[in-house]
Amino acid sequence: MRKLIIAALAVVAISLGCTVASAAPKHALGKVASVVAAPVTHPKRTLKQVVGSVVFAVEAGNDVVLAGLTALDKGSAMELKYNPFHYLAVADGKIDAGLEYVEQYFLGSN
Repeated sequence: MRKLIIAALAVVAISLGCTVASAAPKHALGKVASVVAAPVTHPKRTLKQVVGSVVFAVEAGNDVVLAGLTALDKGSAMELKYNPFHYLAVADGKIDAGLEYVEQYFLGSN
């Protein structure tokens, strides 16, 4: 019974991962989900590629923060007269756009 439950949860997790990868190919989270199954190779990388990889990781984390702030913004907009999360969500949205621009500069359109 436990193996059946674990197998069902694995199928759901894989299908959700595929959905995320196909739903948002422009954002870093979609790219991360799409390359999880790729084979690991260790080619020589230039400094530009290394910096681009670091920016890519930071942008992926910022996508998670932006999703949380957007949810807080929408939730508190319904309940609060003064919504402090709106300004944070807008600022983080601009930071996310800037990180995506920098990522495009270092890594190009992959």
